[in-house]
Amino acid sequence: MTEIYKDGPLKGQASVNALISADAVKWLQHASKETGYSLERLVEISAEESALAYAKSAKLLKGGAA
Repeated sequence: MTEIYKDGPLKGQASVNALISADAVKWLQHASKETGYSLERLVEISAEESALAYAKSAKLLKGGAA
């Protein structure tokens, strides 16, 4: 389920439930131990990095933000 907040302090942000493969969970658990980040934070970082990579490849970024 995905919820994109339309107003308030979370405006523009989204809450997403995702089913992650068993292999990816193992890698995330290892990364969590190595970095000290929670599994949730690592998933947030992964989503943000993927979105940024897509934006760059699709030339969606304006100005010099590449």
